[in-house]
Amino acid sequence: MVTILNIHKPRDRSDYERFAAYHESFYRSVEATSVTPFSPRALDRGLAGTLVALVRLGHAPMTPALGAGQILNERSALDFAVEVLGDRAHAHAQLPSQEADALRQRLRDRAKDLLDEWSRIAMDLSNVGGQLQYQIEVGAAQRLLHEFLNPALKQQPPRFQKFWANRSMRDVEPRVNLWLRTLDDVEIEGDVS
Repeated sequence: MVTILNIHKPRDRSDYERFAAYHESFYRSVEATSVTPFSPRALDRGLAGTLVALVRLGHAPMTPALGAGQILNERSALDFAVEVLGDRAHAHAQLPSQEADALRQRLRDRAKDLLDEWSRIAMDLSNVGGQLQYQIEVGAAQRLLHEFLNPALKQQPPRFQKFWANRSMRDVEPRVNLWLRTLDDVEIEGDVS
């Protein structure tokens, strides 16, 4: 945020004098966003990143940058992540028992699908002598995770689109460029005297 004040304007002077009070209440003007846990949209946006993080941090052989390729050797040990996510969904859900069980199973199925697809990606790369890393961390190895708006994602096979890992659960918009022009850049029409 940039604030430009002119001391000769009463409103600007008032804003300056009340600047601390304004900033203390800054967020009252910001609409709160919410994410409904385990909703389909939340899972689309966050499950892949959560699963990959859980696997990477929860199983030592998967931790190094190139550990993403270790799924070929460690796949059977990674079902713990599927169970943790399923149990978390079940425990969170304030639903009747049967619906909570169904939510747990849907989440487990999606997590297993992601792990299986991850394994297929790693196998395909391994078959051609390539390596898989989580993000761009070392060398030219293929990355598993992509940000939603990453242009490279459009050039990847569709299965890579399962591995979005946004840095925020809020809606993602493309960047906006801001160009500043000075008075020197503007032609002034008419006579200035």
